[in-house]
Amino acid sequence: MAKRKKLIITREGYIFLAAVGILLLALLIVAIATKGFGACSRDRSAEATGLPEPSEYHPVPTANPTDTPEATEPPEVVDETPEAETDTPDPAATDTPAPTVPLADDPEALLEPTAEMLAGAAEGKLTKSGVNMRQGPSTDTTLVATGLKSGTKLTVYTEDGDFYFVLVNETKKYGYIAKKFVKLLSALGETSTGSDQPEGTVRGTITSSNLALREGPGVTNKSLGQYYEGKLVYIFYQEGDYYYVQIAGTDEVKGYMSAQFIKAESDVPQKEN
Repeated sequence: MAKRKKLIITREGYIFLAAVGILLLALLIVAIATKGFGACSRDRSAEATGLPEPSEYHPVPTANPTDTPEATEPPEVVDETPEAETDTPDPAATDTPAPTVPLADDPEALLEPTAEMLAGAAEGKLTKSGVNMRQGPSTDTTLVATGLKSGTKLTVYTEDGDFYFVLVNETKKYGYIAKKFVKLLSALGETSTGSDQPEGTVRGTITSSNLALREGPGVTNKSLGQYYEGKLVYIFYQEGDYYYVQIAGTDEVKGYMSAQFIKAESDVPQKEN
């Protein structure tokens, strides 16, 4: 059997082997460093994009051309166009004046009171200033008088709807005035058939539009009331220029009235001394 030869490594051989080892170690270190640097770069890229780095553990999903994407609702369209703003104020509401109705006479309106109205006339007065009197019982009829003052004395003959047919005592004008402006001071339509006439008296009718009943035969005596044209009275006797009378339709309303404003149906006796 042949003898094996011993491998003898010289000093130079040891130096060569050491150099080769150092070179391999250097290559290994470079490889490791390069791989680590690439991993860090991938980590920073993944952090920046928020997506995982492709690898065998995290495969990147790829679109399948055969897959149909899910239907999504279109985003709601909101009209964000701002409303036009303006500093111009809205026009103020204005009242449109009602068309003016031409005034006209009412052919059926009273022009003067009847005998019955005269007998049942009442005393009245206006409760407000600036009142108009009209030809008929409507605000569409002709004006007879305007601007009548509060307290104006009236003779009220009859009512027609919302109006009274009256006489303005001061001006002697007939016409219609709204009832809401008139206050009655005595009963309207109070008449007498004469059945209550006291024995021995004479019937008489007032001819004045406004005649006072007084306590005594003279203007200085206290007035007991006012009575109007057409009112029936019963005359007991005459004293001077006055009649002593009782108002028809009453039992105890008695007093003196000026004889010149009463039309007696027969002769009136003088007061006995």
